[in-house]
Amino acid sequence: PVAGNFVITDELELGKGGQVQKYNDNVAAIRLLKAIENEGRQATQDEQRVLARYVGWGGIKQAFPNPNNPPAKGWEKRVTEIRELLTDEEHEAAARSIQDAHYTSKAVVDGMWKIAKRLGFDGGKVLESSMGVGNFFGLMPADLRAGAALTGIELDSITARIAKQLYPKANVMGPIGFH
Repeated sequence: PVAGNFVITDELELGKGGQVQKYNDNVAAIRLLKAIENEGRQATQDEQRVLARYVGWGGIKQAFPNPNNPPAKGWEKRVTEIRELLTDEEHEAAARSIQDAHYTSKAVVDGMWKIAKRLGFDGGKVLESSMGVGNFFGLMPADLRAGAALTGIELDSITARIAKQLYPKANVMGPIGFH
């Protein structure tokens, strides 16, 4: 069955693990995303759990060596794997993102929602610019979800496409050519 908007729970263990675990989670999510897109369908709930563990590349610069950042010892196979998995455009965007893609922890997101509620937000339009895969949407308090109209913007194509699979009822906008 096709899933609705994803809700992040503690069982997901969002952001847990070291760089190798996060790399593996990212690769699993990208492989799954591409399979779903090749089949022309929306993710199931089980697939959403895999996609939601994608954290981007901000803390994993070893996967994208350059003259100033040579491959770290033990990362050579991963460098080759990610190069083969991504298109040239996707790889370039991912490599560029190591400079400015930042994962926002559950604790920070929860704190921001508490502040919004304290300031009087009780539902309505929600804009998540630079949304990543949409953790602010996934961690939205249950009492706000039903009345929320979600819009998200993400520059990176892979990340935006994952967000669209996680939040199919949201208006997710990505780069030009986004599908």
